[in-house]
Formats: sequence, C-alpha cells, structure tokens
Amino acid sequence: MRNKVAKKLLSVILVASMAVGLAACGNAGEETQGGADAAENTENVEAENDTEESDSAESEASEGETAAAGEADFSILEGKTIAFMTSQAKYFEAYQTMADAIEADYGCTVEFQVIPDDEYTSMTNLKLSTGEVPDVFEQNFPSQNVTINVYDYCEDLSNEPWISRLINPDLLKDMKDGKIYALPKESSSGYQAVYYNKQLLEDCGITDPNPKTYQEFLDILKAVKENSDATPFLQTNADNWTTQIYMTGGIAVALGDNAAATYEKLLNNEITWSEIPEAEEILQKYIDLYEAGYVNEDNLSIGYDDAAAIMADGKAAMYLTIEQWAIDFENNYDIELGSFAIPHNDIPNLPTGNYVQGLFVPNGGSQIEEAKAFLQVWSMPKYQNIYYESNPGFPAFNDVDGGAVTPCVQDLVDNYISTGQYSYEINGQLADANGCFNDLWNLYVEAAAGTKNAGEVWESFQPIYTDYMEQQGYEAFQ
Repeated sequence: MRNKVAKKLLSVILVASMAVGLAACGNAGEETQGGADAAENTENVEAENDTEESDSAESEASEGETAAAGEADFSILEGKTIAFMTSQAKYFEAYQTMADAIEADYGCTVEFQVIPDDEYTSMTNLKLSTGEVPDVFEQNFPSQNVTINVYDYCEDLSNEPWISRLINPDLLKDMKDGKIYALPKESSSGYQAVYYNKQLLEDCGITDPNPKTYQEFLDILKAVKENSDATPFLQTNADNWTTQIYMTGGIAVALGDNAAATYEKLLNNEITWSEIPEAEEILQKYIDLYEAGYVNEDNLSIGYDDAAAIMADGKAAMYLTIEQWAIDFENNYDIELGSFAIPHNDIPNLPTGNYVQGLFVPNGGSQIEEAKAFLQVWSMPKYQNIYYESNPGFPAFNDVDGGAVTPCVQDLVDNYISTGQYSYEINGQLADANGCFNDLWNLYVEAAAGTKNAGEVWESFQPIYTDYMEQQGYEAFQ
C-alpha cells in the first residue's frame, strides 16, 4: 500500500511540474504591469491544487485501508500485548516485520509463541481444553476444525468486516455449520508436488520432466540414480507430516471418482482401511521407493528444515513437499527449481489441500475483542503486503498484492489447478478423523523404516481409527 501511495503522489508531482512549465512558457513574452501579480496568483493556485491533489491521493489510500478496517475502534489495541501462537513450519520472519509495523501504528505488541511442529496439535488441544489459551493461534482450516473442536472453543468470525474482502470464502466455510472460524492467510494452498533441481536433472539428461504415467516417474528416479551421486527422492521422516504427503495425496488421486463414496463408507463404518485396495497399493509403491534405493538412507533423522540445504548442495535431486518450501528455497538459494505432480495410478493430477492456514480466536481468552480487532488490522493490505513482498503467493484478500510467484509454483497453478487436474487430499476430506491421523503418520514412518509392510500398517491403524471415532461419539461406531 505504501508503494501505491508513493506512486500516486509522484504522479501528482509530475502533473504539477508540467503545469508550472506550461504556465512559464505562456507568460514568457508578457510584460504587463500585472504580470508579477498574475504569476504569484498562478503559483498560489498551483500550490493549492498540488495540496488538494496530494491530499486526495492520501485520502484515497486512507479510504482503502479504512475499507479493510471496517468500523472498528482500534484504540482498544493501544498498550496491549497479543499472544500469537503458531508452529515452526508456519512462522515466517515477515510476521515479526508485520508486528513491528502494527506496533508503530497502533501501540500493540505481538508476542509470538512458536511451538515445535510435532508438538503443535497436541499443545493446541491442551491449551483449548484447559482454557490457558493465547489470544490467537494459527492452524489449517477448515480441515482441522473438528480436530481442535472449534464449535466449543473458538469464536465464530463469519460476520467480521474482513469477510467481504475474501477471494475464496466458500473454501473457508465449516463443513458442518457453514461458519468461518479463522482469518485466512491465503486463498488456496497445499500443492503437493515434486520440486526438483533443474540443473541437476539436466546433467542426468532430463529436461523439463512431465511424467504422465507412474513408470515415467520411476524412470526419472532411475536416471538420477544411474547418472549422479545425488539421492533421487529426498524424504524427511523426522517430521512425520512430510512422510504422509505421498499417501494423503496419492490415495486420493488413485481413488479418483470413487473418492467421495469411499470416504462416506469409512465415516459410516461400512468398510475398513484394509478394504481399500488403493490405500494398500499406494503405500506399497512408497515402500518400494526405499527398497529400490531411491530414498536417502538418513531419512529418519532429518526433517523439513534440513531439506533446503540438502537440495542446494546437490545431495538430492527431488523433494516431495508443499509450495511454501519451494517459495522459501528460491528466496534463499540461487538455484532454479522445476515441479511436477506424481501421476499416481497413471493419473496426472496434482494433490492439493482443501484448506488454508488461518488465525483463530479462542473463546476462552481474556482479550477476545482485542484479538478480533488485531485480526482486522492484520488483514489490512499494508501489513499483508509486507508478508507477500518476501513470500509471494496467493493472498486471501482481493486488495492484497501477492507479488511475483515462484515460477515452479505458478506452473502448478497453470498446469493443474487452472485446468481442473487436481484432487483434494484425504486429510481434508476426512476431517472428522484428523485427530487420529498422527498415529497413522507414525505407522507410515515405520513402513519407511522397514518394520511394517503396507498391509500391516492398515491393520494396525484400523483399531486406532475405530476407537477414535467411537470416543468422538459417532453413531456408526457405537
């Protein structure tokens, strides 16, 4: 917003300068007695016009921020400290820059509480259940609404002023009651793709890979293994949420048109996980990648935060992850990435999330109105633009500049999202069961370690799933 205001003011100055120049040319040959007075009057009028136009530009910018702000009285934030809880993977340095700007404008301090990823969901649930909550916390939604029980623990934000500025409001509505419980960071997210080192693959004889069948994907892995010392397929299983990406997306793609019916049967306790052939098939293919030597041997000891340096050093050629990793990578390393979706079951669809990251307001907090006012401020273009300046992407709000998106991420949008070649991952479609999925992810890690085969994973998970659904009171499991 600051840049837009500056451009408008610059335009006003240029127009004013041209006006002065034209006036000087017109008066050059005139030596009337009133010439000096006329020139003085002209300068006064031009000065007044400059001031009015400058005020108009500033007013226009101010009106834009006012529209984003709504009718709130932000004096409520003066002198307050907002406790903002998030996880390591969700926290960005730009958050602190945004917070500093908000403090300068509104006298409100933001205290960030950054929790390790593997502890975050359990910590969130503990705080919500005990009432010892931050003012706001960040979590995926609406896919995690059931897991954190927003119905009992969080404020309904459906009528907040920023709602009118949303690009994709329907995606945000809760699947049970249609309400919006969080302020979103982006309009879409969770592009689960293979991001690859372009130069490394070219050195292996592979240019612009775009596999249409699963065998073509395997051929790429084989070529890297045979023509370089790099690990073909990097895995970071110290963070189990990265392990599960292959399955949550792959199974959804493999199910295809049968996905919705399968999910419904699972939720109605009409089938078990072991009775879904696509689930066992996709997991077995994942295990096969390890047995074929395509995965790094230290996969159990490294995590998401280690992946960038490994890829930058040329120790790995490809990494299956989400788009934010690719954006961060290209912001920090002078290495060009490409991207493609794994064509599970020979279906070249991009697995993606039907969720975004959002800021919730716990209803057990001591500063609920302050937290809501803070969210309104956080949503304003001035502060959102700070985030997207260093993290280009797809903003949640129609008046925010998302910046120049990393080409490999834009390619995914152009080739898959815009063409309708995408599938929503399992996690979002089975949101009711999300509370037990961490156990499933741990079983995936066991499979990666070679201590369980595909069938054993699903046999082990079924009683966990049944017990969880029973505890949650689902009628079909009583």
